[in-house]
Parts: sequence; C-alpha cells; structure tokens
Amino acid sequence: MHLVRDALPAPDRRPRLVVGVGNRWRGDDAAGLAVAEAAGGVAHEGDGTGLLDRWAGAGDVVVVDAAAVGGSPGAIRRFDAVAGPLPAHTMSSSTHHFGLAEAIELARELGRLPDRLEVYAIEGADFSAGAPLSPAVARAVGQLAGRLRG
Repeated sequence: MHLVRDALPAPDRRPRLVVGVGNRWRGDDAAGLAVAEAAGGVAHEGDGTGLLDRWAGAGDVVVVDAAAVGGSPGAIRRFDAVAGPLPAHTMSSSTHHFGLAEAIELARELGRLPDRLEVYAIEGADFSAGAPLSPAVARAVGQLAGRLRG
C-alpha cells in the first residue's frame, strides 16, 4: 500500500461565524443582534456593505436579521444565500441604508461570498424607536440562538 502525502484536502476548520444585523434602538429590529449576543457571535449595526469585511476569510457564516413582511411575529425563515438571492419581499423593510439583501448581492458580484451563507429572518412586530423586543420575537431569539449554539 502506498500512502500519498496530502492526498485529500484538509477539512475546513474555521469556526462558524454568527453575525447579527440590526438596530438595538428600534424594537424588534434588534432581533439579529440579540441572537448573535446569545449565540456568541458578533453584532453588526450600520450599513450592510460592512458585512463584506466582517465575513472576509470565514467559510461558514450565519447572518440573522429582522424582517417585516406581514408574517406572524416571531416566525423564523432560513435562506441559503449562496444558492441564490434572498426573496425580494423578505428583507424589503430595513432601517439600514444599504440592506442585507443588497450587501449579499454586492458580495456575489465581487466574488466575496463565504463558502456557506445562511440567512435567518425573524419576523418582527414592533419597530418603534425605544421599544423592547416583543414577546414573540424574544422567544424566537432564544430558540434560534439555542439552535446556533448547539
């Protein structure tokens, strides 16, 4: 039997990066930030273009953001952003200047998407300034954070 050195590629040992997107001062828009904090990830407040630098070099990325598409508050939707663009209606309401969907498409055009990019959208109920997370969204934050930690 002949063994060949480095015959198989080394497995990707980079840890999963969890990024929460949102605005902590706008009620349920803080859902992504709360998930990232609870799951040991990083918070990203501000323009979506900064996400490209945030996930640079990461092979497995999860981004969590709030959504306002008229679904049940606290509903969690998952999307494989490498497979294709986010559905247009999903992240259409954003308090960010350059939103998540636009940042992902910019990264796709520039060849800067990570190998894996999962996006979780948590349906919000109250995006008013100074409001806390609504009860349904707070429950969803706990559920999703638990899934991402485990």
